[in-house]
Amino acid sequence: MAKQWYQENLRFMQTVLRECDIIDYDAAALVNYMKEAGANTLVVNAGGVIDFFPYPSEMGNLNKFYKDEILPGICAEIRQAGMRVILRVDFRGVEPRRYQKHPDWFSLDQHGKPRIGTAYRGTVVHRPCYNSYYTNEHAESFIDYLMRTYDIDGIWQNSLGFDAGPCYCKRCKKLYREATGKEIPTLREGEGPSALEGPLFAEYRAWKIIQADRHIERMRGAVKKYGEDKAYCAEIFDLYNDSFSRSTGIDHSNAKKSFDFIVSCVFLGRGGGAGSRIWDVIHNSATTIRFSRALDPKKQPVLVTGGNGTRWRYVKDPSLESRLWMWQIASVGGGIWNCYFNGQHPAQTHDRRNAYIEKDVYSYLAKHSSLISDTIPSMDVAIFYSGATKDRLLRGDEQADDYGLYIRGIERVLLENHIQYGFVSDLDLSPEKLRGVKALLLPNTAYLSDRDIKIIQDYVAQGGGLLASRKAGLFDERGQEREDLGFKDLLGISYTGQEIDTSYDTFQLIRDKANPVFKDLGDTDMLMNGGTSVLVSLEREDYKAAATHIPMIHNQPPEYAYIPDMETDYPTIVTGEYGQGRIVYFSFPMEALCFYNGHEDFTEVYKNALDYATGSDYLIEARAPRTVHVNMIESQGDANHLVIALVNSTGSAQRPMKEIVPVEVELRVPLRGRKLVRSQVLWGEGLEIKSAPGEVCITMKALGEFASFELQLK
Repeated sequence: MAKQWYQENLRFMQTVLRECDIIDYDAAALVNYMKEAGANTLVVNAGGVIDFFPYPSEMGNLNKFYKDEILPGICAEIRQAGMRVILRVDFRGVEPRRYQKHPDWFSLDQHGKPRIGTAYRGTVVHRPCYNSYYTNEHAESFIDYLMRTYDIDGIWQNSLGFDAGPCYCKRCKKLYREATGKEIPTLREGEGPSALEGPLFAEYRAWKIIQADRHIERMRGAVKKYGEDKAYCAEIFDLYNDSFSRSTGIDHSNAKKSFDFIVSCVFLGRGGGAGSRIWDVIHNSATTIRFSRALDPKKQPVLVTGGNGTRWRYVKDPSLESRLWMWQIASVGGGIWNCYFNGQHPAQTHDRRNAYIEKDVYSYLAKHSSLISDTIPSMDVAIFYSGATKDRLLRGDEQADDYGLYIRGIERVLLENHIQYGFVSDLDLSPEKLRGVKALLLPNTAYLSDRDIKIIQDYVAQGGGLLASRKAGLFDERGQEREDLGFKDLLGISYTGQEIDTSYDTFQLIRDKANPVFKDLGDTDMLMNGGTSVLVSLEREDYKAAATHIPMIHNQPPEYAYIPDMETDYPTIVTGEYGQGRIVYFSFPMEALCFYNGHEDFTEVYKNALDYATGSDYLIEARAPRTVHVNMIESQGDANHLVIALVNSTGSAQRPMKEIVPVEVELRVPLRGRKLVRSQVLWGEGLEIKSAPGEVCITMKALGEFASFELQLK
């Protein structure tokens, strides 16, 4: 079957037009920008909040600056240039004027009053729900009109997550009663929004997920009615976003099921307030692409990002880091959705300093689209992403987060040591998904189904490695606590039911100095500890307690800073062999500490644990600074067809980086009985590829921002 256009690598341009941007709109200039920048798809406003075309309905809200149609001209220019165009719609709500026409089309709170959204321009937004007439019959008619009237390639539904609280409109009450035989629960006097996450609303949350999915499928159907070549996609946030899925009932499973390509919104500028981290981790853009590939390898992964951020929308994001952010996406075969928030295009706005910043990256993606469109990350190891754990433990506030930081810490160690990785998800875990993976990583994966536990146990018994931490499998996927850790036998330990604060003045006593997890660590009897630890007991005689918990040693006054006995029976690091596989368990938040602490006692011990679990059998051997990220992707139809990319983040010590220091790099790719058939440099100067006995050697004297090459083995 022939591919659809959205099954190739995608390079978007979007300006989220303000109402005033319609004035003297120049479609030809926009398309000229896209040509020069190397984009192949435009996303442009149609309507919902403000209509950029005359919608023949009393619920239309025509742009007050409207004079002439702009959409026909845009579509004509796009078609002439051989590009694609998608229209943006937004049904987040309406202002009071339109609300008064059909108040029964919108959401109600438990007191029967309209639910009010964020105020803007001195007015309010009346919010709909997933079952409301506005977001269903009206939205369907709106999309249908666009599809019939304009020469377009699809619809982008912005602001898909409707009001976070429960809705008590007539439709919702009726549908909930039919589904459950109950009334929608209500907040009690004095209860705040946090109560919505409690057990009282558990059944409602499950029901809301179903309603959200039905709405998405209805919108998809409105687009697909006009042909399979018409694309539908909507807004989903990244794997570290906690509030969106809990409040809206929408998560990555919806993207996997209903979107024609997997699109996530992750910007370099986090938009945090005072005291928060302003700039995101520089490789999180690549992380999101890896995760998207794990959701559905057959769908193109695309990252909505941009040159002018989300919070400070009138000025650019840091230029060098914006380039690196996009090179990271390209390095793992992703598409880019360059999104600007004012002006007609990036060269026609208030701050034009990042205009054309995507040009080099888009040129690389366009030239090599046929090579990278159908690739997946090559994996030495896989990070297991548990949606059930994410829902309960991940928080956007890093002080409260007990899951996302663990994944970030794992990534730090993997990237610093040039170890190839990807994700597997509890959405579709299977033995086939783990085939070829040398070690599976479970970062405080507390919530797991019996089925997934069995699959993982069998995987290890058959020779796979496993690294796990803290409360691995203590709960099932529904949140019911088990009598002990779900991996009790596999990990060789038993949970005592106790958690202790080990964040300050606490240490670990090395009990097995010859243990491979302490390789090259140096002359020490103790290790640092941190965070909150669980106390476990060792249950298997054939496993080793590599280190044990040391009770707190208060540091003041210094004369009393000691304890008479440092030995306890509570292991902090356990190693063992299970069947043909190897396991390492950490009772403390090892992976999170690799991220926010970064001491050698965490990062180097975790790397040694990876070596032990995998047998140090890696796809690439790299002699390069830790600040060089080496990413290997492979063709889905041919695992011996490889693209290897290098992103150099060697520069200043502070964020954002303002310069890149060129560095020397040497890579070796073990052939393992294969031979090199073909190679070519895709991007970068001075890159040499040579075949040697048993390996391919790649050298580069001065790696700048980015380099890439192709290998065909046989």
